[in-house]
Amino acid sequence: MTTHRTTEHTPARRSGFAAKFSLAVAFLLVVALAVFVLQNTVHTTINFIGWNFDLAQGVALLGAAGVGAVIALVVSAAIRVRRAVR
Repeated sequence: MTTHRTTEHTPARRSGFAAKFSLAVAFLLVVALAVFVLQNTVHTTINFIGWNFDLAQGVALLGAAGVGAVIALVVSAAIRVRRAVR
C-alpha cells in the first residue's frame, strides 16, 4: 500500500498593515465612485442595438466600466486556464 502525499497551496494571509491599507484604498475608491456618480447627474440617452436608455451620465459610465472589468476578468481567466492546460 502506498500513500500519496498531497500538498495544497494555501494563499498567504496578508499582514495587519497590508490588510488595513488595502481596505482603506478600497474605501477611498468607493467614495470616489460615489462622488463621481453624484456629480455626473446629467441625463443622456444611450442607444445600443435598438435599445434606448435614459440614464444619468455617471451611472452610464460606471456601468460601462463595470462591463469592461467583467470582460477583462473573463479574458484573463481564459488565459490562465490555457496556460494551466499546457
